[in-house]
Amino acid sequence: MLRAITFQSFKKQNLKILYFILFSLFLFPVSTLLSQSHVELLETSSDNIKLLVRKADDLKFELPDSANIYYVEALEMAQLENDTSGMIGVISKIGGAYYILGDYHQALNSFFESLKLSQLNRNKTGIAIGYNNIGIILSAQGKNNQAIEYHRKSIVLCEQLKDSLMMEKNFFNLGIVFSSLKEFDSALYYTYKAQEVCDLIEYPREKMRTYNLLGEIYFERGEFRKAFDFYSIIVKDKNYNNNWERCYALSGIARTSLKLGYPNEAIRYALISDTLAKDIHALWDLQRIREILAQAYAAKGDFQNAYVNQIAFKQLSDSLLNKEKEQEMNYLHMLQKDLENKELKHSFDQQEERIKNQKLLNGIYFLVGFVLLLLALLLWRNLALKNRLNRRLKAQNSLIASKNKELMLLNATKDRFFHMVAHDLKSPLSAMISFTDILQTNLELFDETQIREFLESLHQSSSQGFKLLENLLDWARLQTNVITYQPHELKLYPLIEDTMVLLQGNATNKDIGIDLVVDQDLMALIDRNMFLTVLRNLVSNAIKYSHPGNRISIEAERLNKTVFVRVKDQGIGIPEEERLRLFNIESYFSRPGTNQEKGTGIGLVLCHDFVNKWGGKISVESTEGQGSCFTFTVPTF
Repeated sequence: MLRAITFQSFKKQNLKILYFILFSLFLFPVSTLLSQSHVELLETSSDNIKLLVRKADDLKFELPDSANIYYVEALEMAQLENDTSGMIGVISKIGGAYYILGDYHQALNSFFESLKLSQLNRNKTGIAIGYNNIGIILSAQGKNNQAIEYHRKSIVLCEQLKDSLMMEKNFFNLGIVFSSLKEFDSALYYTYKAQEVCDLIEYPREKMRTYNLLGEIYFERGEFRKAFDFYSIIVKDKNYNNNWERCYALSGIARTSLKLGYPNEAIRYALISDTLAKDIHALWDLQRIREILAQAYAAKGDFQNAYVNQIAFKQLSDSLLNKEKEQEMNYLHMLQKDLENKELKHSFDQQEERIKNQKLLNGIYFLVGFVLLLLALLLWRNLALKNRLNRRLKAQNSLIASKNKELMLLNATKDRFFHMVAHDLKSPLSAMISFTDILQTNLELFDETQIREFLESLHQSSSQGFKLLENLLDWARLQTNVITYQPHELKLYPLIEDTMVLLQGNATNKDIGIDLVVDQDLMALIDRNMFLTVLRNLVSNAIKYSHPGNRISIEAERLNKTVFVRVKDQGIGIPEEERLRLFNIESYFSRPGTNQEKGTGIGLVLCHDFVNKWGGKISVESTEGQGSCFTFTVPTF
C-alpha cells in the first residue's frame, strides 16, 4: 500500500520518519513482498518450519517482537536441517519484523545477511528479493541513489525469473524514490510501468494503490486536477476495502480541493478522512489531515478552527519526532552494548582457550553419540522424503485421471458437433439434388423465369454448403494444429477494405450500407488469413441479421498495446440466453437471417478459436431488436 507524503509540508529532518510510514505501509500490508515471494524459497522446507513461519506471520504486524521469537526458532530448525532456501526466507522475514519495529539498522543487517546467503548458493529468487528489500531500507534512510541501483539490479533478475509480481513492486518503489527526488517524469514512468504489469498479470487490487502515488506525483508537479482525478478513483471504488489507501486518497482530495480553490470541499473530505484515520490509528494521516484543515479554515477566514487544527498538527509532529529520536537513541545504546559485548567475548575467549584441552576428551565420547544421532536424522529425513514423493505421485496420478476424463468429454463433444454439422450439410445437398433432378427430368415444362428461380435456389444451397465446409475445414485444421499463427506487421485498413469489397454484393442486395471508421495508418501484429476469416464471418453475420436500409459500421482503434476491432449492426439483435452460447462448440446452433438466409452454425466458434489462437479476446454486446456489436482484440508491436 502506498503512503505518499507531501515533502513540502515537513522539514528535512523528518524525512526518515516519512519514509518509515511510506514504505512500511506499502511493504507489509500487501503481504506479498515478504510472504508470497518467499513461497518459492520455503516450499521445500519441512512442515514444522512452515508452521512456525505461519505463526510468526500472524503476529508480525501487531506483535513484531513476538513474531521474531518464532522466526528465530524456524531459522534454527532450518539450520539444523541444512535447508538453505528456508534460511534465506526466514532471515529476510526477520528483517521485515525489525522494519515494522522501525529498527532500520537491524532490518538492513538481516536483509544483507539473506542476500549474502542467496548469492553464496546462487539462489536468484532470494537475490532479487534481497535487492528490493535493501533498496526500500536505503530509501527510508534517504540514500536514494543507492536505492535506485539495488531496485534496478532486482528488476534484471526478475526479468530472468519471469517474476512479474516482484518486478511490479520494484517499479512501484522506484516511482516513490524518484518522487522523493522531485524527478517527476521518472516517477511517472515507473509508476505507469507498475500499472502495466498489474494489468498483464490481472492483479487489479495491486494496481489500485498506484493511483495514490500518481495523485501525489501530479500534486507535486502542480497538476492539481489530474491529482484530484487519481485520488478519486480509489474513493469512488466501493469494492475496494483497503481503509489505509482510502484514508490517504480522501486527504489527497481535500488537499487538491484546497489548491483548486474549494476550501469547503477540502474541509468536507478532510473530516471524512480524519474519522477513518482515527479508526485505523493512522497517526501520520492525522498529522497530514490537521495541517490541511488548518490551511482550509484559514482560507475561509475561520481562524479559530484554523488555530485549533494547527495546534493539533504541531502536537502530532512533536510526538512523531520524539518517536524517531527515541529509536535513534535505542540504536546508539545497542551499538554501545555491542562494543561491551565484544570486549567481554574477547575475555571469555581467552578463558575458553585455557579449558579447551580439558573438554577435548569429553568431545571424543560425545562424537560416537553424535554419529548415531546423525544416522537417525538421515533415516528420518529419507523417510520424510519418501512420503513426500508418494504424495506427489498420488497427486500426479489424480491429475492424469482428471485430464483423461476431460479428453473423453472433449471427444464426445466433437463427435456430437460433427453429427450436427453433418445434419446441417445434408439439408443444402438434398436441396441441390432435388432441384437438379427436377430440372433434368422436366426442363421443357418450365419457362425462363422459373428456371432462374430454380438456379437462384440452387446457388443459395450450394453457397451455404460451401461456407459450411469452408468454416468446418478451417476449424478442423485449427484443432489439429495444421494452421499456425504467423503474425506480421500489417495495416488494418487495406484488409478491412478487401473484406468490404468481397461482401459488398451481399450488402447491396439487401440495401445495406457499410461505414468504415479506421485510421489508414493503424498497424498491428496480424496473421492475414486468420484475421480475414474472423472479419469476414462477423461482417457476413451483420449483413445477414440486418434489415434492408440498415447500416453496418466497422471500427478499429488502438488503446495502449492492443487494437480493438468492432463490427456493429442495427439488426434483430441476440436474446440473452443465446448470447451465452454463441462461442461454445457444445451449444452449436444457427438462426435464419432477416431474409431467411441460413447460417453455417460454426462461424462464431471458428472466430472465437482464431482470436484465442493469437492471444486476443472476443465479446458481444446486443439488445434484442436494436442490433449487436461484436468486438475482438489484436496485439500490436
